[in-house]
Amino acid sequence: MDTESRIKELESELQETREELRQILLDIRIYLMEVLSPIPNDLDKEKLREELQAGKGVKPNGS
Repeated sequence: MDTESRIKELESELQETREELRQILLDIRIYLMEVLSPIPNDLDKEKLREELQAGKGVKPNGS
């Protein structure tokens, strides 16, 4: 294997590694944004709705 082909192979591997690292970092970013978001997710909304209705003496069916 000559030097130029080895360099091209290493550059290709480096590009793949960069893409994998980029995806991992994006996944971490998405997770952190979800965890740190002041806006509750759907499960938290339902739990909050039930707690508010229980506190007001409202039945879950709205009456």
